[in-house]
Amino acid sequence: MGKGNFITTFLAFLLLVSMVLAMVFSISAFIMERKIVKELRVVKSALSEKISINSDRISKLENMLAPNSLFDRYVNAVNYFKNAVVDLEAIFTEMNNDPTTGYIKFFVIGYDPVWITVKKGNTILFSKDLKPGLSPYRFYYFKKPKIETEYTIVVPPDSTIVVGIPGRVYALVFGVSGGRYHPTKVVQLKTSRINNLEKDLSLYIPKK
Repeated sequence: MGKGNFITTFLAFLLLVSMVLAMVFSISAFIMERKIVKELRVVKSALSEKISINSDRISKLENMLAPNSLFDRYVNAVNYFKNAVVDLEAIFTEMNNDPTTGYIKFFVIGYDPVWITVKKGNTILFSKDLKPGLSPYRFYYFKKPKIETEYTIVVPPDSTIVVGIPGRVYALVFGVSGGRYHPTKVVQLKTSRINNLEKDLSLYIPKK
């Protein structure tokens, strides 16, 4: 075989191998493409299903939260009854007019709330910001009220009062009486701490 024929045969062989490899790669690429397309279809189908489910859920949630919906009516009903209960609590508290009991109410002056804490030793009996004006809370230092509400707090006569801003809080004392009315007095809380209600506010406590 001559040199020229060998080169021609070798080139033909390389061309054939290249064509075979090209066909193999093409078939592999085609199979891979079909596989990827199939997987993408599965993912797309699952994603579409999830989107559809979530869309239904969002639609139902929007209907539930829409004005005049069942949820909206439920919230309004809860708020109504909650406010009604609070109003009734305040009314029942004011109905307590037993002069044989002794209690204190706080009056806050100024424009900002004042923090007040009532405690006995390390036990916190009351701790809250009180808005300006007359507070609805009654602190009974002698005898429990006949009607107890969220605004009635029973405290020992030797309780301690801590005032956030001294001078801006007045204690309205409704003292103990054997008659029809409470004897009353007003005491300005000029210090940040009243260590003993009975002693510092000169409260009258009937002997048992």
